[in-house]
Formats: sequence, structure tokens, C-alpha cells
Amino acid sequence: MNFIKNFKNVLSQSVTTLILVLIAVYILFTSLGNTSNIWLFLAGLVPLLLVLFAVLGLQLGKKSMAAHLILLITLFLGAGRAFLLVLTSFDFSSFSFNETFSLELIINVIIFVYLVLIVLSGLLTNEFKGGLGSSPVVMAAIIAFIFFFFRDGFSEAVLKIFPPVVALMFGSPFFAIVLLLAGVADVPFRFLNVLFNGDLFASPISYFLFTAFAFYLIFGAVTSLLKYKK
Repeated sequence: MNFIKNFKNVLSQSVTTLILVLIAVYILFTSLGNTSNIWLFLAGLVPLLLVLFAVLGLQLGKKSMAAHLILLITLFLGAGRAFLLVLTSFDFSSFSFNETFSLELIINVIIFVYLVLIVLSGLLTNEFKGGLGSSPVVMAAIIAFIFFFFRDGFSEAVLKIFPPVVALMFGSPFFAIVLLLAGVADVPFRFLNVLFNGDLFASPISYFLFTAFAFYLIFGAVTSLLKYKK
């Protein structure tokens, strides 16, 4: 237990930052796959870049615990489960694994374990003490949650809204807005994909309503970020 509690102090701030930079490079490298459809490629890449920008920004702003928790929730939450599924796929009849181990899976689970240890270390040392306060971003987060709930369902809404809430709890409204933007940044590119594929008029009314509201959220997020820059 003491090992976990003191884990966040094992590495210096500079080393921890370097590790997060290397993880970000690894994520980008593994994400640059099929580019046959440029719009769907950008729909995946742009939100990813926004998340990584927020993670590295929080780390450089000495909010390491928030950076690690957000990275765990957004990109590596499923790595532990995937590794466990492969590990328990052993079949005694064939005396082999039904699922295959891969280098990417092993790297992902190593990163997953590292992030979990950092987060648990922070929990055991009471680093999660922040509150949401009365920032205008809180209302934006509530509106975004309602949007995600009606569009994607409760579970997806929680996963999308949790990272901005973490940023707010650690006193970073700017990066909270960046993470809110990441949740809807894919919409313009998916809209362009539908438009150029000629499927626009085959879409239901709900698609147009959710897309229009997503554009409204994007406009609000971008204008808020520009205000913070001034």
C-alpha cells in the first residue's frame, strides 16, 4: 500500500512530463492509420489532438493528477479489460490462447497500469479535493451533458463529461472548455462526410437537430477559448 501511496513521488515532474509526451507521440503514431476517407480521419484526429493538448497543458500547469486521470479515462480505460480478456482466453482443449497478444496491447496495458498507479497514489494522498465552484463553464458542462445524454445515452454522456469536470475540479476552466470542445469536434467532419457522400437527405430529423446543436456548442467553446487567450 505504501508503494502505491508514494508512487507519484517516485518520478520527478520533468520525467513525468517526458513520459506523458512519449505517450502522446505513441497515441498519435498508432492513430494515424487508414486515411482513405479524409473527413472520418479528421473526425478522429482532431478530438484526439484536443485531448492530448489538454493533458499536456494540465501537466505543464502542475496539475499532473488531473492530466493522468483524464488520459486514463479518455484513452486507456479499456486497455486493462482488453488485456484481461486475452489473458483469460486460454483454451485447454487446444492448449492455446483464442485471442492473440500484440505489441500494442502490451504497451497499452503498461501505460494503463502506470496511469492507474498514479491516480490511486493521488487518491490515497487526498489530492482530489477540488470543487466545481461557480464558473460559467459549469453551466456549459451541464448543457453539454444534456446534449450527450440525448444523443448518445447516459454512459457515453458520463464518459464525455467526466474529463472536463476533472479539469474544473483542479481549477482549469480553459482546459475544461478544450475537453468539452473535444467531445463535439468530430461533428463538422462527420457532417462533411455525409454531405460529400450524398447522404444528407437520407438522414433523419434527429441528425440535423443534434448536428445543429453541436455546431452551437462548438461556436460557444471557441469564442470562450478566444476570450481566455486575451
